Amino acid sequence: MPPRISLRPIGHRSSLYLRTRAAERKSVCFFCSLSSRPSGEPDRRPRRKLQKPRGFASTAPTSSDRIIADPRKELEDILLELQKHAANYVNLSRLQLALNGLRQNPGDESIRVAVLGLNNGSESSQTAKQVLKLLLADPLKSEEEWEREVEKHNLATPMIIRVEPDPPQELGSMSVATKGSLLHEVHVSSATLNGHNLELLLMETDPFLSAQELRALEGFEESVLVPTVEIPTSDTGRYTPITTPVHKALIVADGILGAASIVSMPTLESHKVITAAVNLPEYKPKDTSPLPFTPIDVETASLGLGLVRKDLKNAIEFEHLWFESNMPKLVEWLKADIMASPEGTTKPPVKELIASLLRNTSAAIESEKARQLGTKLSSTTSHTPVKALQNSLDDWAESAHSELQEQLDLAFSSRRWRKLGWWKLFWRVDDVGMLTNDILSQRFLPNSERSAIFLAGRMKEAGVTLGPFPSPSPINGDSTESKHSDTPTPEPASVPWPVNIPATRRYLQTETIPALQALAQKLTLQTLSTSGLTTALGALVYLSTLTTTLYEAGTVAAVGIVWSLRRMQKNWETARKFWEGEVREEGRKAVRGVETEIAEALKQGQTPKDKVEGEEELARAKSLVERAQEVLSKLK
Repeated sequence: MPPRISLRPIGHRSSLYLRTRAAERKSVCFFCSLSSRPSGEPDRRPRRKLQKPRGFASTAPTSSDRIIADPRKELEDILLELQKHAANYVNLSRLQLALNGLRQNPGDESIRVAVLGLNNGSESSQTAKQVLKLLLADPLKSEEEWEREVEKHNLATPMIIRVEPDPPQELGSMSVATKGSLLHEVHVSSATLNGHNLELLLMETDPFLSAQELRALEGFEESVLVPTVEIPTSDTGRYTPITTPVHKALIVADGILGAASIVSMPTLESHKVITAAVNLPEYKPKDTSPLPFTPIDVETASLGLGLVRKDLKNAIEFEHLWFESNMPKLVEWLKADIMASPEGTTKPPVKELIASLLRNTSAAIESEKARQLGTKLSSTTSHTPVKALQNSLDDWAESAHSELQEQLDLAFSSRRWRKLGWWKLFWRVDDVGMLTNDILSQRFLPNSERSAIFLAGRMKEAGVTLGPFPSPSPINGDSTESKHSDTPTPEPASVPWPVNIPATRRYLQTETIPALQALAQKLTLQTLSTSGLTTALGALVYLSTLTTTLYEAGTVAAVGIVWSLRRMQKNWETARKFWEGEVREEGRKAVRGVETEIAEALKQGQTPKDKVEGEEELARAKSLVERAQEVLSKLK
């Protein structure tokens, strides 16, 4: 989810301005009002003292007959607990907007409406700006400055419109717009909407997913009511996405393509929160109730507005064109339920926001419960008893030991191994590493390794916890270089089966084979050098003395050659036998290690399936949602 915007204002209004505005509402910024109230602002409602500490949400009484002294305050506390204990199942952006509404005076809450121009290749962005001007324009005044600002504004950057009688002397409460004018803000004075705490967000948006692609109505609702605003963070052209929740949304489209995009969206039962309008000048049906959108004629409405502004005598013509354009339906939708109530009744959009938030949270909780139940049922079906697994382990151990003995006997009596005889080292000394690696890869417990993985899968199916184990890294030519390099090596991945066999094979390949290869090269060099030196000594004796015969000189050379070859044979055959024994012993240890790991896991038995992680958290979240719905029903 994109980050939510910082919710604390960075400035304050002057005391003179506050005194002159004491009788009016306090201006709440479109963005920073999403936060909790600043510490310097006094609480409008005194906290009532609890006579006894309140317990957890899951233990609170849910009877509808209990008396709630202050439903507004209690609902705020429940939403704060929901934010703390069920953050994974609730939309935090909409939750902050709901908390902000509950912290304002009843009947004077700030209502935020988004006007979204559907960006589908048509003129929807321009149509959205015209619709906004028609909704807020005063026909008794000439074209105002804010209308020209809206007209020339590029909707690639969102615009904020605040409806109030007079623009404030200071913009201290606008934390985003005042910080280098990251977002353009316009103040509009409307005779019919002043004093009702209305804020609008004008922006363009991409076409929403269709009902078949979205699969969930709450997903569409949240995608429309929580639009994402991209805030420029630097001069390099980078943007930071910030979620901006609203109470209501008007989707504006243009032409046939726009109508097709609107029709493909999920259908809502009520159009009080989300509605759509499509500019279709040539389409004027008598009854628009069956349509999922409101057909409007922006050009006709603009023409009528221009006529009445030019001369008040054209008021009758203006009224005729205004109703012909179908704009009064959008004006009625905008004004519905946003008017301030002096009797202190919560505005319906605030209550609808909280109800929608609780519905979506409850649906998310039920979805998680269904997922956990499916996991539980899938793990309990086709259970394999632990006793059967123990028998399988015994069979595996027996077959593994048999395979180790038989396969290694075949390997060490094969022609490949005989190629490494001591007298063949003179022309096969460089093949020692390749031939021994082939023996380990093909003969060192390959079938037992696969059977161990299969047995681990059966244990997981039966609910027996095994592992995880660190996977041994593969052999590559750069392993030696990586040991001496400063580059940090990534941690090995984990696998859910014992890795004793592949780890032992890797140890033999990386530690013993290089030593065997080095020994073969060393013995070959020693034999050749000793034989050469003794032959040279015999020749020198023969040439330096007259009494030494050829046979005597040859004897000196032969003694040296025989002695060096005997030493080479003895050392190499000893090394071969030692390596054979080491491979057998390490293989036995690997089999025993796998057997021990699986046996210990079987001793612990099956993991209890009646305890699923997160059940307590889900129960607490469900209880909080039920309490919030109960208190919301009692909210005035």
